[in-house]
Amino acid sequence: MESQSLQSAIMRRVYYSYAISLFTHAMFWQGLFLSVATLMLAKWLHVASIVNNFLSVPVGQTPQYVYNSFVEAINHGEIITALTLVLASGVAVQAGYQLMQFMASRSTVLSRV
Repeated sequence: MESQSLQSAIMRRVYYSYAISLFTHAMFWQGLFLSVATLMLAKWLHVASIVNNFLSVPVGQTPQYVYNSFVEAINHGEIITALTLVLASGVAVQAGYQLMQFMASRSTVLSRV
């Protein structure tokens, strides 16, 4: 009976350390923040109208349109929406960069095999 309780105690510690390693990983927090920011933006913005607005812009003027829309949002007092958009974009770029670095390191390891 002691071996069963000892095994349970050891496995509990293994599970705790695994949970702690997940919660301390940077990609976990980036994914969590990106999910929350996506939900907040989906609540505040109507996606169909954004798609329609992008389709009405000539192809070469899309970056200028995005910039002007962002500046107009700030001018009309939608600072929280603009800040959420900037932070979500920053996290998405950073997570994409880290994911690409991870995939590049994996491909070099696999090419050695």
